[in-house]
Amino acid sequence: MPRLVSWFVVAALVASACAHSPVATAPAAAGEATPLASLPALTTTTRTPTTTTTTTTTTTTSAPRPSIVLGFAGDTSFTHGLDRRDPFGEVIDLLTAPDLTAVNLETTVAEPDVGRRVNKTYIFKSPPRSIDLLAAAGIDAVSLANNHTLDYRRAGLLRTIELLDAGSIAHFGGGEDDSRAYAPAIVEVGEWRIGFVGFTRVECAWVADDPARWPEAAWACPGFEDRTVAAVADAAGLADVVVVMVHWGIEKDHCPQPYQRALARDWVEAGADLVIGSHPHVLQGIENIDGSWIVYSTGNFAFPSARGPSARSAYFTVEVSEQGLELDVVPLELVGGRPRTMSPGPAGALRDDLSRWSFGFAVDGDGTVIPGEASGVCG
Repeated sequence: MPRLVSWFVVAALVASACAHSPVATAPAAAGEATPLASLPALTTTTRTPTTTTTTTTTTTTSAPRPSIVLGFAGDTSFTHGLDRRDPFGEVIDLLTAPDLTAVNLETTVAEPDVGRRVNKTYIFKSPPRSIDLLAAAGIDAVSLANNHTLDYRRAGLLRTIELLDAGSIAHFGGGEDDSRAYAPAIVEVGEWRIGFVGFTRVECAWVADDPARWPEAAWACPGFEDRTVAAVADAAGLADVVVVMVHWGIEKDHCPQPYQRALARDWVEAGADLVIGSHPHVLQGIENIDGSWIVYSTGNFAFPSARGPSARSAYFTVEVSEQGLELDVVPLELVGGRPRTMSPGPAGALRDDLSRWSFGFAVDGDGTVIPGEASGVCG
């Protein structure tokens, strides 16, 4: 597909009149796409006066917009020399097939002498050439809202943003101040406007006693939830489809926490059409809330330390059309931190596991998400 993508960041809050609330819709039946609540009507009717006392009804039908495909993958970092091992070499065709691909950029990207590291156990900094690797692989957008975006403090984050801008890669979830961190990135793909916002619920101790201490990240911690809901509503006033990419959950746990499901519902009510999670380093299940898809964790993508369960992952694609959203899953495995597609046997086992971890949905043999068991192991 042609990759016709342009983007910009809305740095200031839009007027409240721009925000809207989605119309609740029931989950789609098997084989059907999930309808978008906010799509404009395709047909309008007007009454045109004539020279007599009667009126004539005229119906105007606009051509539907061509569908697009969005791709999503999980935690991505280029540390420990992964940048020198062709990290995306096995999945280039997969990444470039959709019209847009977005990942969670779980690392600062900067030169060795930029920034002063924070005092914590795991610190990630990837070399500047990492941005070239992202662009060459067809990755168009990244979330900066995670627990490594500030590993080298403000200077590291701002250098990361400079490099992303130079590489024409959209970014969101982090910025020079809180207004920019929470601002949506509006990406135009074909005839569609996709609004991205990013939030992190990890490292909440950093802002527990002083909410203003780290304004460069878009937090979803206790005390910040209302700010996230407002950010989603702002994006919904500007875009046809709203995507929330969020860093949350418990590492190595395949089931989301109750707060994750509650926050997802709040964002859906504010206008989110997709919620794409990361941080646990393993996959979590799928849910549909009032017509919007929730992927609680996308697992690892290009990640040097992936081993065992954390090396089982997936690439998620969403077809966006006037009829709604269809979600599909491509099973992946990481070898030496490099993602590749799974062989049929392991892929089937991963689809079965993802179905068990999901909430009323399953992944069929073709990778399409369809209605499934009402309650899985995480219910």
